[in-house]
Amino acid sequence: MSDNEQALTMQDTSSTTTWIKLLGCSLFGVLFFLTPLNIDGTWTIALGLLTSKISSWLGDNMGYFTVGCFIMAAVVSIVYNTSPKHIAMKLPMADRLIASHWLWVIVNVSAAVLATLTLLQIGPHWLISEQTGVTAYIDVAGAIFLLVGLGCLLLPFLTDYGLLEFVGTMLQRPFQKIFNLPGRATIDTLASWVGSSSIAVVLTNAQFERGFYSARESSVIATNFSVVSVPFVLLTANVAGLGNYFLQLYGSMFLICVICAIVTPRLPPLSWIKDEYYPSHGKTLNEDVDDGESRIKHAVSRAYGIAEHAPSPKLALKRGWHSMMDIYLMMMPAAMTIELFTLAIYYNTSFFQTLTYPLSVLLELMQIPEAQAAAPGLVLGLFDQFVPTIIASELTALETKFVLAGLSVTQLIFFAESAILIMRSSIPLSVKSLVAIFCIRTCIALPILTLIAHWLF
Repeated sequence: MSDNEQALTMQDTSSTTTWIKLLGCSLFGVLFFLTPLNIDGTWTIALGLLTSKISSWLGDNMGYFTVGCFIMAAVVSIVYNTSPKHIAMKLPMADRLIASHWLWVIVNVSAAVLATLTLLQIGPHWLISEQTGVTAYIDVAGAIFLLVGLGCLLLPFLTDYGLLEFVGTMLQRPFQKIFNLPGRATIDTLASWVGSSSIAVVLTNAQFERGFYSARESSVIATNFSVVSVPFVLLTANVAGLGNYFLQLYGSMFLICVICAIVTPRLPPLSWIKDEYYPSHGKTLNEDVDDGESRIKHAVSRAYGIAEHAPSPKLALKRGWHSMMDIYLMMMPAAMTIELFTLAIYYNTSFFQTLTYPLSVLLELMQIPEAQAAAPGLVLGLFDQFVPTIIASELTALETKFVLAGLSVTQLIFFAESAILIMRSSIPLSVKSLVAIFCIRTCIALPILTLIAHWLF
């Protein structure tokens, strides 16, 4: 065989491999993360179905699984952060698992101790009750460990093989015109709508670190487009006692999130963030289409180019594994501990009721029934997304239930999960900025939800 024939054969083989990666890996990502499935009358996705199966398989052993993860996080934190630096830096994933602040180590160790006490039912009632410790360290933690963990592990199949380049190029114009964002941001939205807001935050950070989003774009997307999933909205409606009003609740969420996505980025602190790119990569995204070239042809060309240089599925799984370990060992202990203390203070003291008294007056002026009982729900969503829904379930007025349930699915910033994920990421948003964005979204959402609630009920 001549040299030219060998070169052509190698080129054909390379082309075939590239198309397999582009179509095969991307198709797997779409099927796993974005394709709705109707199982026994309930809509979900493959990720949700798999997590449910694993959860059912674990059954009563879920507590041992979650507590084991918390203990492992504490051990890793101690080893990585007390070892001599020249040794610690040689350990696996040192860049991710060496805590940026000593408080992370304290939180990890505290979470391990508190989770163990909860599992063994040893300690005060405020810690080990079903409403507090069991909810935070076992029930919610188990769901997040499985959902976010598996999501992080397999997310590269959705992001690394050209799909985002294709979609981004095709939808560039509407997203730029309406939201001043790259077209590929639509995938973040889709991933959260059918999957989880946490997955969308992880996706956004991965895109920022690879130079596909600027600091401003990643901040806007993480705080305004990492919306809650369809299954979560349905769960929220059912728990709040609004199962018959799911469509109205979902429609309200969609309207409010679009308005927030238009308004919030034009206000500080998001408007102050510059279009700077991740230092190690710089800008790597160009969705512009040359004159005379069809958009779909250009989109396919860009997707093929990414797939050509994409890692093997084995390396993609390795990258996903590193992301999963970061979530398990560095994010979850802090997130669940925040949730624990939020629930403990709410159920065992009158602190939040007293703190939010001015808000109860505001709700009364807006003619919201049970204003005093509902007022804490306006701010507790900052700590845990589901707390406003729990408060709503204990009320009787449908208007108030609707407003609180609506806030649960539109505030988006909460420190028991999404905010911690953002803080652990490379996205340049501080605690102060996240609180400010939460307040802005609440100020936008509350009057709209109130008007809709009065109209409905």
